[in-house]
Amino acid sequence: MITQKRIVSPDFIDCNQHVSESSYYKIAIDVLQDLHRELGLNDCFSAEQTAPIVFSSNIEFFREVFVDEEITISVVLLPESINFRKWRRIFEIYNQAGELSAKIISQGAFFDLQTRKVKAPSLKLYEAFRSHNLLAVADIDK
Repeated sequence: MITQKRIVSPDFIDCNQHVSESSYYKIAIDVLQDLHRELGLNDCFSAEQTAPIVFSSNIEFFREVFVDEEITISVVLLPESINFRKWRRIFEIYNQAGELSAKIISQGAFFDLQTRKVKAPSLKLYEAFRSHNLLAVADIDK
């Protein structure tokens, strides 16, 4: 699991004066894209011609988050198959008081960028995720 902190900007606030539904998802995906860039995963995706693809996402809301709050976002992948072909991704967003504010669970898989079909990632790609603490398990049989 990896965590990052962000400050909530006014752009994320809705008419109820708290973070909007779509903004929770945008915040989470922005963190994910930043992590992919920072950790060099985008280069791995390009070299391997394999990248994650999402089939469904669900958001649960627990506590409000307001403008200018510092929030903490965690992200982790849980393999759903022995070869890591399918996975579940969990974002947890905590408000400034450390209370769970929202949880986003997505189901997905790895996608071959040439054949446009779902496939198991290479050992190299698996190791890239594992070495950066993005996986919730210590080891998976390949």
